[in-house]
Amino acid sequence: MAQWQALLKLDSALQSRVCQLYEKRFPREIRHYLCVWIENQDCWRCSFNEPLNLAVLLSECLKEEKQILASVCEVQVSLMLLYLFFSFFVLQIVQRQLVNILKQTHQVVETLTDVELPEWKRRQQLACIGSPAETSLDHLEKWFSTVAEVLLGVHEQLKKLQDLNSKYSITDNIDLPASISEIEKFALPLLMKLLTNALVVVKQPVMQKFPQRPLILKTGVQFSMTVRFLVNIPEFKCKFKVKPNRLGVTEELHIIKFVSEFQHAGQTCNIEASSLPVVVISSTSQVPSAWASIMWWNMLSTSEPWNLSLFINPPPLTWEQLSQALSWQFLTVGQRGLDENQLSMLRDKINENTWIWIDGILDLIKKHLVDLWRDGSIMGFVSRERTRLLLQEKQAGNFLIRFSESSKDGAVTFSWVDQSNEPHVHAIQPYTKKELSVSTLPDIIYRYSLSSQRSRNPLVYLYPDIPKDTAFGRYKSCGITSRLTFSTITNAEKSREQNNVMCCKNVITITV
Repeated sequence: MAQWQALLKLDSALQSRVCQLYEKRFPREIRHYLCVWIENQDCWRCSFNEPLNLAVLLSECLKEEKQILASVCEVQVSLMLLYLFFSFFVLQIVQRQLVNILKQTHQVVETLTDVELPEWKRRQQLACIGSPAETSLDHLEKWFSTVAEVLLGVHEQLKKLQDLNSKYSITDNIDLPASISEIEKFALPLLMKLLTNALVVVKQPVMQKFPQRPLILKTGVQFSMTVRFLVNIPEFKCKFKVKPNRLGVTEELHIIKFVSEFQHAGQTCNIEASSLPVVVISSTSQVPSAWASIMWWNMLSTSEPWNLSLFINPPPLTWEQLSQALSWQFLTVGQRGLDENQLSMLRDKINENTWIWIDGILDLIKKHLVDLWRDGSIMGFVSRERTRLLLQEKQAGNFLIRFSESSKDGAVTFSWVDQSNEPHVHAIQPYTKKELSVSTLPDIIYRYSLSSQRSRNPLVYLYPDIPKDTAFGRYKSCGITSRLTFSTITNAEKSREQNNVMCCKNVITITV
């Protein structure tokens, strides 16, 4: 580059020095337009024989110009050295900060993958069998995504530090707190561990026909299942595809697994997520027993890896575990769990066939009694003896609704007290799903009458002393009133009337 051109690129302060150099000595315009020719002449040699000292003048000006440029070069070199040393100290500080960040991130990753995620999986496991546990993943997704962004940011900073170190080679012989390669070796496994655990099953396998009973699959019937990748950042937008596979077995235990290969920054990570164990059945009649197995296993298996041998030889559940699981079933179906009195009755009745009876009642509630069960109008699980003890101290007309103990398919009945002469507690033949599909239980209660008592309706107060209209008025059909209704008296009923026994459709009378 021509010397004059270099001078023109200097800052204003140095440009002022150049102006002073030529002021009243030599026209700058001539210096500018003849810069190349002047700089190619040996002005110093010519100045010895120049009578007008022009060559001397130009020689001195050129020398001054070189001094100005030399001073600029010295400043630039000093700035460069200062920048290099500054970069070195910045490199040290940044490395220390990255090491501290990674130490904190390591603790967070350990907490997320070894504590928070397993706890969420356990809550989801119990939620599958009816627990009201919170199973939202939004909080975990936010944490997974934030930590992943931090680790990716560390990776980018390490690349910049490596480029800086390679460019200036200033740290070759200086002992740094931690080398870049060592930091990378520490950061990469953290990211891989986070990604490996980021794929989770959000919705366990479930058939559309049995939405409240997941993990039971029937051969030849479609089911749905949802997975979610918790690292929700633009760099990791992934699509997961499931290859269809026919299940050719029945009544066996299976685990559905999602496997994906994840590649990022030249690293490959195998990511997988597994469902909870599912039971594959061949007939809907196997659903109750399959669901019992699902409940039993999920109450016993608390963490991965899953112990599938529990299905083959299941150990006993404690009553605390079993009662909790049973209460969840009613909470799921009817939005109200079981209280201590109801659980106490079940505990006394429990045996190997009890679950079929309970499952029939759950189906009865789901199809016909949800509102009444949710409101607490149905006492449900109360023995005949306890029914007698509860009602005999109440005024005539008090009645309670309970589940039949003799019907395996689920049936509901009610008992009431009559205080004529001495307390009598009466019970009627249970109403099954078939009868409740024709008329609702509130309508049955309003229409019920005793033909032997001039068609009197003995059901006046829902135990304890709640007026019938208060308890069931909002549920009865239009046109149903509390007026007495009449029913046909059969010969058998006439015979009972003659024997002074209060009768109705299959009335059971208990004398207190």
